[in-house]
Amino acid sequence: MSDSEETPKSVPSTSEENNEQQEKDQNSGDADAADAGSGATSAGALEVAEEKPSDEYIRLRVITSDMTNEVHFRVKSATSLGRLKRSYCSKMGFQVDELRFVFDGHRITEDDTPKSLGMINDDVIEIYQERTGGGGM
Repeated sequence: MSDSEETPKSVPSTSEENNEQQEKDQNSGDADAADAGSGATSAGALEVAEEKPSDEYIRLRVITSDMTNEVHFRVKSATSLGRLKRSYCSKMGFQVDELRFVFDGHRITEDDTPKSLGMINDDVIEIYQERTGGGGM
């Protein structure tokens, strides 16, 4: 690359050149500081991410009410249990509305998560056949 490519078309005075050079130095210094800051931030984020996966996942046991069938799931603690319900029903050949999923005596809704229900590893979700009908006299 020749010197003519680096020189601007209008030649500034010496004081203008010094001011431009100072601005470039300041801007590049700011960029270096920003890069250093973001590098430190991402390193910290990586350290946090390395510690997190151990508690991010939770093992759950899904057991039928008659204790004849038990299926184990490993899910993220923030994942909706609606996904677990659909997955179980798909594997076992049921429709989601045919079964009732219960944890600690309370029906599990689509929006519940293991974290929101305070679940820990190896907690049990019980499954019951949903009852419908029952007309009155």
